[in-house]
Amino acid sequence: MLDLWRLEILRRFAAHGTITATAADLGYSPSAISQQLATLEREAGVALIERTAQRASLTDAGRELAEHAARILAAAETARSRMRARAGTVSGRVNVSCIHALAPALAPHLAALQRAHPELNVVAHETGSATAAAAVLEGRYDLAVIDDWSTHPPTEDSGLSVHRLRREDIVLAIPADHPLADQPGPATAPQLRQIVHDQTWLCAPTGQLSRAAGDRYLSTVDATPPRRWEFEGLHILAALVATGAGVAFLPAGLAQEQAGVTALRLAARMQRTILALTRTTTREDPAITACLHTAQQALSSSR
Repeated sequence: MLDLWRLEILRRFAAHGTITATAADLGYSPSAISQQLATLEREAGVALIERTAQRASLTDAGRELAEHAARILAAAETARSRMRARAGTVSGRVNVSCIHALAPALAPHLAALQRAHPELNVVAHETGSATAAAAVLEGRYDLAVIDDWSTHPPTEDSGLSVHRLRREDIVLAIPADHPLADQPGPATAPQLRQIVHDQTWLCAPTGQLSRAAGDRYLSTVDATPPRRWEFEGLHILAALVATGAGVAFLPAGLAQEQAGVTALRLAARMQRTILALTRTTTREDPAITACLHTAQQALSSSR
């Protein structure tokens, strides 16, 4: 009989490619992971790992078993979810991740959910939107709340359920005392080019989804910031705009909530979508479903 936990280790090893990375992912020592894989080889009766002095890699049999492992583990999780649905109790451990800008809005609702269900243990994490989907599929998180700044947000993919929570406009956030703060209409392309030229441009670091979307938008109006400040976190950017340090693209709700900031609509619309990600294999799990419904109630809106 092949052990499910060892199949999970093999699946993670196939994804990461090294014993060290697999051990770091699972929170074990490399020697413990090697021992578990060696035990799995004995259970399978065939060599799964080819080991050299420098590295370990999957054999053909190891790659084949890793493919089977993904299907076996998915079936096991589906069966467990259905049995939990039959029991009907909201209990157990649910790993939830959320981008930090939305955590203050989501956290009180998750805390209330735990109080309502004492046998439920929600473990909250912070993660970036770019890596969340892979983390959910790998089982590190059961639910991830992210933002997507692309024109076409993802739809349900193999193994991943995508739940749209809300769609919101992106605005140009400027200090309240800026000359254009009383302008009733949207910021035109010439105005945006002038603002970007005159003001320090505040944005996320390279690699962040908001940074990529903002840079794409600026390129469409031929605006190149001569001065950039890069900070993690949209709330930090909003606070900096309020001090008069510069201007930024921000979600409309965040810009409107920040004192000292005026939100200018953009002539060509830009939006972001707030999404919740879960695995299709857990769609019937009462605990994960309860956390998803809580996120929908806390974060869904029409703005």
